[in-house]
Amino acid sequence: MKLPRAAFAQFLSFDDENWTLLGKDTDSMSTSMNPDIETKQNVIGETTTDHKGFNPELAVDTYAARTEDAIYENLLDITMNRRSDDEHTTATLMECVLDEAVNLSDNKTLTGKAWKEKVTVVPQEYGGDNAAFGIPFNVTPKGGGREEGTVSVTKRVPTFTPGTGGGESPAALSEPAQTKTGSKSNLS
Repeated sequence: MKLPRAAFAQFLSFDDENWTLLGKDTDSMSTSMNPDIETKQNVIGETTTDHKGFNPELAVDTYAARTEDAIYENLLDITMNRRSDDEHTTATLMECVLDEAVNLSDNKTLTGKAWKEKVTVVPQEYGGDNAAFGIPFNVTPKGGGREEGTVSVTKRVPTFTPGTGGGESPAALSEPAQTKTGSKSNLS
């Protein structure tokens, strides 16, 4: 079965409780994996590949500021006060592969796999054209671990349940120990 792009949902939160669904203002949004690969050929004609990992980055190039978004006040503060410290720029990204398009959660509960990790949020510019006040930003993992679990989404509000396979433990994410993260959501 071919999943629609809308089955891949990305949520951002600065408090791990109130989530904003990313992508409302764009028709294309991808995470660049930026692999660190080195290919060498030795003197006997063999080619070796050294894969040193990834440096992923999500570019949210068309974020239109909405006062009802859970991330709005934080983005405005980072942007207008030129914040660059961890306290202000650290957030949590939750990436979900759902069984159907996320907008269908308006009428039913969707389920799927999910991954959470601490990230750094860095606005790239602000202003834009006359359509909206834009604050495009990049999201980069902090490298403290990625926690795998499951998610249920109702009315575009995710509830994460940590899993036992793969990823890092919740302690690696510096979150209080709990079994579920309920939240309210705003759209971006």
